[in-house]
Amino acid sequence: MKNAVEEACKKSNGRKITVSGDGTWQKRGFSSLHGVVEVLSNGPTAKVLDLERLSKKCSICTGLLSIKYSDPKKYSEIKNKHQCE
Repeated sequence: MKNAVEEACKKSNGRKITVSGDGTWQKRGFSSLHGVVEVLSNGPTAKVLDLERLSKKCSICTGLLSIKYSDPKKYSEIKNKHQCE
């Protein structure tokens, strides 16, 4: 994606480029757990400049549940150090 940014800047002869963004969630309303957002350059050759996956659930916290009973010491250690984003 860095190459796409550089190419868009080259075509506009500077660092000021026009972009547009759009995003969507998996389901309508406030019940969706996953979504995606992207930023595109505008112009004759549109490029994807950035893409981000969004989730209302933390993948580390969800994964920790698999070791909660098999390795409680490691589970507690990771859970105490981890901060969800």
